[in-house]
Amino acid sequence: MRRSRSNRRNLFFVILLITYILFYWYIFKATNSNKRDQAEEQAYLHAVRESLPMIYNPKLCSSDKIDLLFLIFSSDSHILERHSIRETWASMSNVFNVHSQHLFVLGYQHGSNLYEYISNEAKREQDILYLTVDDYGQTTKELHAYRWLEKFCPNVTFTFKTEDNNVVNSILLHKIIAELKTNTSQSENRYLYRSSLSSLFLAQLNSDSHKFLFGWPVVNKPERDSRNILYYVSYDEYPREFYPRYCSSVGYLMNSATRKLITAEGFKEKKPFRIADVYLTGILPERLNFTCDLLPFTYYPGTVEECISMIARYTIILCTIRPHVNQNTFLDYYRIWRTLKDVYGDTIDAKQNKS
Repeated sequence: MRRSRSNRRNLFFVILLITYILFYWYIFKATNSNKRDQAEEQAYLHAVRESLPMIYNPKLCSSDKIDLLFLIFSSDSHILERHSIRETWASMSNVFNVHSQHLFVLGYQHGSNLYEYISNEAKREQDILYLTVDDYGQTTKELHAYRWLEKFCPNVTFTFKTEDNNVVNSILLHKIIAELKTNTSQSENRYLYRSSLSSLFLAQLNSDSHKFLFGWPVVNKPERDSRNILYYVSYDEYPREFYPRYCSSVGYLMNSATRKLITAEGFKEKKPFRIADVYLTGILPERLNFTCDLLPFTYYPGTVEECISMIARYTIILCTIRPHVNQNTFLDYYRIWRTLKDVYGDTIDAKQNKS
């Protein structure tokens, strides 16, 4: 057994080394090319003309039913992050009688010279949605991803939106969904790891089934200092003193009815508010008479070492590690994932997952 674990670790590090070499070779090649990627330009123009994404897998949700979809927002250059996620927390797809799927969402970056690599990655992994919308336009990017899900993934029950710099406790999320599938009419005294799930059940049982949005609520003021270019909001853009209560962008869980309602409302505006989490989980829900509710369990932003320490002490659903150092990406994700499996993995049937 010890030899088997040692061999597995050695294999991971060999894969890690090969990935680094290939990644930096390709980035060097791409960034030193003065020629516009003609294949990328043709694919972009064709996709715009046909009102389609540049790359997508129409069979992603071909299963009869998908209980949980992890919608992971990424960028074309975040190759190591996507590889790390596939090998760790997105490697589970069918545990606790919960069938899940994952999808990476990328926006378009003019002249990035990574189209060929992304195209090959998508063919190999079948888990990439490459949109024609600007990668930096997060609100539009998210809305278009939701609209694509409506067409190609109508059989998804719950969606957990997150970003590729996060390590998600997918074991715990599968358990939460498994609970929501069991004795659905009983909302009282429903606990998981000593945390009440009553709010989730009540939202699910509510006749207004579109009011199911759970994350980590934030109450904040618009940034009025123009020196903070990224988050500066003028009074013309948003005149009120406070934003409506909204979900932190690190992650939020919603059902399909909620997602569809937010999507429909968002597409009514030609120029939606550019800060995605504020708009999609705050402004639009307020307009539709509901709000972001608190997701049981917590998340932790910090270093890898801090995250590993917190997992051993608290029930954590997500770790966000910023800023990230590319050369340690795979190892960081792997270490956190091994810790999560050590803490929660005893409840997983070994026959279901051999990752």
